Amino acid sequence: MIFSKGSSAKKELETALNEIQINLENNYKDLAIKAYTDARTLMDKYSADGSLKERDLKKLSERMESYSKRMAGYKSQSGKVL
Repeated sequence: MIFSKGSSAKKELETALNEIQINLENNYKDLAIKAYTDARTLMDKYSADGSLKERDLKKLSERMESYSKRMAGYKSQSGKVL
């Protein structure tokens, strides 16, 4: 079976979002902030080049927004705030 570019992009973003979830569950704030930043970069990249379907992009954006709300006010050790 051949996977499309969108399929691999979606899998990559799903993996990035799962990393955020794991770090939040374990209360690893610095790692959660880094994972969120990395996932946001990926999402922006795939959104710009059209690799994701609109439906998938909306669904993943909603998950990112929920993580953003959960992480509001998080500070990393370097003082970076999400």
